[in-house]
Amino acid sequence: MNDLTLTHTITSYECSDDHLMKPEFFLHLCQEMAEEHADLYNLGFAWAVQNHKIWVETQGNYELIRRPDWKETVTLRTNTGQASALQARRFVEMTDAEGKVLARADLLWVLIDITTRRPFPLKRTDVAFRDKDCPPITQPLESPEWSAEALCSIPHTASRRDIDFNGHINNSAYLIWALDTLPAEHTPEGAPARFHLTFRKECMLGAEVEVQHFRNGSFTRHIINSAEGVRAEVVIEWR
Repeated sequence: MNDLTLTHTITSYECSDDHLMKPEFFLHLCQEMAEEHADLYNLGFAWAVQNHKIWVETQGNYELIRRPDWKETVTLRTNTGQASALQARRFVEMTDAEGKVLARADLLWVLIDITTRRPFPLKRTDVAFRDKDCPPITQPLESPEWSAEALCSIPHTASRRDIDFNGHINNSAYLIWALDTLPAEHTPEGAPARFHLTFRKECMLGAEVEVQHFRNGSFTRHIINSAEGVRAEVVIEWR
């Protein structure tokens, strides 16, 4: 599968009060790039619905080197390869007008058969996923030891704004929940520079969760828990 390259101009609603892109909007851009690229090979949302499948992200490593400014035009490049028989690894790289890297992402996705609720082998898609030369482009986030007890636990209810058109909680919502419910007194200085997301269990509209917060120096950990088990985990390095 060939690279896909697109440009995007940062809008006001993608920025925080410092006029820089919010961290979660990089996740949105990664998701859009994934759909655009998959659709080129007839593996996008329309194909998935027709064939009773759904693409699900299971893990993501994200690195923000510099958040772009409002009205800045960036270039996004993506490709995907086979990480295992059931996992596709996707990279996304965002660069500025001079070609300097602004952000990177390594993402692991699986194709789920919605009838059996089980992963669907990539080789059965009839698309030439590369089974070699598919290394990560970001370093794994080596987080510190965590205490057994959370600093605090904040209740939250999944609302309509968190839902995407798959009917699930959008991946970026977990990062937003982690950031929005983290009390100021437990927030490290700086801004999120690297974050690792692990998605463990699907979450739907109205789900009642607890966002458990942990901190060790410039790292924070956020476990989105529920009565049915852990839904997702977010680890953030602040700089």
